[in-house]
Amino acid sequence: MPFVDFDKIKIHYVDVDRRQNKSVGLPLVFIHGAGSYHFCWALQLVEFSKTNRCIAIDLSGHGRSDKTKEEASIAQGFAHEVAALIDNLELQEFILVGHSMGGGVAMSYVLNDEFKIPKALVLIDSSPDLNLAKVVPGLIVEVLEEQRHLSNHCFDDYAEKHNMKQYEKAMKYVDAIAMQKDLLACNKFNITDRVKNINIPTFAVVGENDDVITPAVVKEYIEKIPRADLAVIRGADHMPMIEQPEVFNRLFRKFITWVQKQT
Repeated sequence: MPFVDFDKIKIHYVDVDRRQNKSVGLPLVFIHGAGSYHFCWALQLVEFSKTNRCIAIDLSGHGRSDKTKEEASIAQGFAHEVAALIDNLELQEFILVGHSMGGGVAMSYVLNDEFKIPKALVLIDSSPDLNLAKVVPGLIVEVLEEQRHLSNHCFDDYAEKHNMKQYEKAMKYVDAIAMQKDLLACNKFNITDRVKNINIPTFAVVGENDDVITPAVVKEYIEKIPRADLAVIRGADHMPMIEQPEVFNRLFRKFITWVQKQT
């Protein structure tokens, strides 16, 4: 069970690589959303580990990572945890992927000049403005939706490989206190005026029926990013990678392939 030490705490992550040719394919680094942990990426870890090294972090206070007494911070805390993981793994070229609050973490990471710059950025149902009053109703629903949409057999396959008999049992790693801290961190997060400085290829994905971050919100901020594209997934809410995995994975694969051809 891999961990990286950061600021006197242990940060858990998974590192899945089933490539036959280890020299092909950029590493993919996944960051989960509020109240969640790495397991939300199970369908992507199963699929993309065949062609790419897939790394998914449990941010502090989530999953199997240590809890902290300090307030959670997206830019000053979580983004630095991601940086510590990337440095520890000595990643030089990679694609950073963030969902919801994790997208805010990913944006903060990219905007920090002290960190290694990814080759590309993927933002899933995220926003540079996560004001509590705007998103809290949807974020509460988010965790419930996450559990409801996990009938896909790939979750069982992933759980079996990682000694998790079922996702509901794995959800014991989701902590109500962590969710509360996440919401407070989101309330303080607004980097709308800085997204224009994200100067790497960026792919934004949003569910057509998202009740947390609407397609209109995503379209508004994505137009400020110089090298960005947007895809709206029909029939999906706030978690298209779980709700519409085949469509999401196809779009994600297309973007990854394009980025890798540029390197």
